[in-house]
Amino acid sequence: MTLSKTIICLLLAIQFEAGACLTYAASQHSGKGFNSVVPAATLDDPRRDDWQKADKVLDHLLVKKGDVVADVGAGTGYFTMLFAERVSKSGMVYAVDVDESMTDHIIKRVKRNGVSNVKVVLAPPDNTLLAKKSTDLAFLCDTYIFIENRGQYLARLRDVLKSNGRLAILSFNMKPEIPGAPPPHKRVPRETIIQEVENSGFAMEAEYFFLPYQYFLVFAKK
Repeated sequence: MTLSKTIICLLLAIQFEAGACLTYAASQHSGKGFNSVVPAATLDDPRRDDWQKADKVLDHLLVKKGDVVADVGAGTGYFTMLFAERVSKSGMVYAVDVDESMTDHIIKRVKRNGVSNVKVVLAPPDNTLLAKKSTDLAFLCDTYIFIENRGQYLARLRDVLKSNGRLAILSFNMKPEIPGAPPPHKRVPRETIIQEVENSGFAMEAEYFFLPYQYFLVFAKK
C-alpha cells in the first residue's frame, strides 16, 4: 500500500468509522491490520450519529424481525449492532470484515453487550465466505470504493442472497466538502455504481436522498 493510500485510510477511519477503508485496503497492507496504527476502539466517532441517520436508514430498508443481514465491511460494528437489534433473536447478522483487528473488536463488543444473534466472519478480500442463498440483505456502507474486482465480488455477493434478496449500498457522494473523505476523483460516481451492480445481476429498486455525504442505493436480485 502506498503512503498516500495509508493517509487517506487513516483520515477516513477517524472521520467516518467506515469499516470500508479498514476492510478492503487492509487486504493490501502486507498482512497487518490497521489496528497496529489506529486502535479499533478509537474509531467510533459519536458525531457520526448526527449525519449517518442510521435508524432512518434501517427504516427505509424495512429491516424486520427474523431477517438475515450481511454487514459487509462491518468495521467496528456500528451498523452490525443496530441490525442485530432490529432483526431480534429470530434473525441473524453476519459481520464480515477482512481486518482481524476489526473482527476481534466486534467479537468483544458483541460479548460485552450480550448479543447472541451476530456471527463475525473474518473473510478474504474477494469473498464473504457466506453460504449461498443465506441472506435477505447485503449491506455495504462506505465499502464499495475499496473493493477490487467489483464485478467478480458482486457476482459472488449475489449468490449469497436469497431469491428475493436485496443489496444496499451507501457510498461517498461527489460533494467536494465531505470532511476526511477521499477526493472526488477517487470516489465512485453514482452512475458507475448503478451500472456495475446492474451488470452483475441486480435491478435498481430504490434510491434515497436524505444522507448528506452518501449515495443510498438499493438493488434487488434478478
